[in-house]
Amino acid sequence: MNTSEKLDEFAAKINTSLEHIVDFTRCYHVVLKPEGYYELMFSDEQFTLSEKNFIKLLDGDWESRKGIYDGAAKVEGKLGHALKLRQIVKTYNE
Repeated sequence: MNTSEKLDEFAAKINTSLEHIVDFTRCYHVVLKPEGYYELMFSDEQFTLSEKNFIKLLDGDWESRKGIYDGAAKVEGKLGHALKLRQIVKTYNE
């Protein structure tokens, strides 16, 4: 399954079960770059990671905190907001 299909699948999970994000006010913006890196932008923060790790994140198989500390992902802004995305993905993958 390619990245676009993964995003569509994740969006479908969210749209069928909105109760998990009803009070959530962040906006995650996904920028698909030709070099295979993805940027998730929310408010004044930016979360950048490779396509491989982005797919793992959507599958619930990637620990964003470890990736950030190991340098596999980059956060500009509040780390907690980037980690919240991992929590949302985990909720929809249960």
